[in-house]
Amino acid sequence: MISQNCVVPVQCELPQHDASHVVSYKIDVDQILHRLRYPRFLLHTKECMGPVHESLLEGLLERGRARASELFESSQISQTATARKTKPKRNALEDAFEDLVDGRFIERVPFGWDVGDDFLLQENGEDQDLEFHGNERRTAGHSNQNKTSSSNPRDNLFGDEHLWRVNSDEFNRRFRHVACAALVREKIDDAAGHLLLVMLELTRAHEQSVNEERSTPVGEREIVIHVGRNPGVFKFTPELINTTLEKMVTDTSELISRIDDHAGGGNGTQYCVNMRRIIDLIRMKEIEAVVRERFGGPACRVFRLLIMKRNLEQKQIAEMAMIPVKDTRELLYKLLKAEYVMIQEVARTSDHAPSRTFYLWRVDLLRVVEQVGRELYRATSNLRARLIHELVAERETLSVLADKTKDVTNLNLTETQKQNLRRVKRSATALESSLLRLDELVCFFAVW
Repeated sequence: MISQNCVVPVQCELPQHDASHVVSYKIDVDQILHRLRYPRFLLHTKECMGPVHESLLEGLLERGRARASELFESSQISQTATARKTKPKRNALEDAFEDLVDGRFIERVPFGWDVGDDFLLQENGEDQDLEFHGNERRTAGHSNQNKTSSSNPRDNLFGDEHLWRVNSDEFNRRFRHVACAALVREKIDDAAGHLLLVMLELTRAHEQSVNEERSTPVGEREIVIHVGRNPGVFKFTPELINTTLEKMVTDTSELISRIDDHAGGGNGTQYCVNMRRIIDLIRMKEIEAVVRERFGGPACRVFRLLIMKRNLEQKQIAEMAMIPVKDTRELLYKLLKAEYVMIQEVARTSDHAPSRTFYLWRVDLLRVVEQVGRELYRATSNLRARLIHELVAERETLSVLADKTKDVTNLNLTETQKQNLRRVKRSATALESSLLRLDELVCFFAVW
């Protein structure tokens, strides 16, 4: 579990006269849940960098943590086994590894993890907080506890004394930026979405956590220079950039904020992205979709009304939503049972008699977000259980396909086995696709 980063060692505080060291361990739930996101990690790496980088990352995901030399060896073996590509050279693997480090896709295992899974303490014997998280160390490849140094930075990077692991926080951060840009693209236009992604790319290195509320300010001149170096599909001019930024600033959704014109110095007007506001808009969009799907359009109308007006009585809701009182009552109690709305008693007298009590309905968005997050995790668990059940049911037939180079039509399978195999493949593909979609939603409600 330690090698797979599922368990974190924590040094216990002992009295000063006690020279012994007791090490406790705790489960890193975040790292365990990130394993559901591994396919997205690999796909993003392949799209951004290439297949060689993907191969290195895949080897690191399988091992949990490894030295650079071990990754190079496993990558060469896997590429040769597939017989689809020539064996990559050592220099190409080293360049790809360095790209992964520079892009913060991988990071050194924090101090406190020995090569032999032994727990290390400081050499001076002083106490140290040994509880580590990936987001505390943003610059991969730099550590204050390095015991060796080399005149060649590459030799130091590939040294066997260093262990590496996947930086899940960096991937989550990039996925969050892509989601923010997708919403801006939907609300304004493609140019605005592309420009927002550029702004987030320029400020990504300054983010200290995955769920930052706002990006650091970035000057308009910096944006113009970066877009000029990487034009992409859009032919941005300084005038178009200024116009697009103005659209986002003046939008009622408050997607980005303008900083004082003099704050940017030579960089011109500065802007910052309101990432928390954008994520909240995405959450609202997904919650309304869930309510509409589960309870119907009228229930979604009631839900929106309660968000806008806060506390309302049942009769007021029926009048404003233009729904019969009887139907409104049924919808409200369905939403209450699902924990999407709340009811509050406001008694006019001390005896709390129903005839002299107001019953106000309202929506607590934080509770709704938590509830939707729990439902998504429950759905993910059910899909995983169904996928495992499907694979176990046909494990004998699937064992024949251990060699991926063989063609199904050339195997000695009965017609029934072939039909079962095709059915399992269809089911597995559909379930895995649903899991990926659910994981995207889980990020909105539980990660970001």
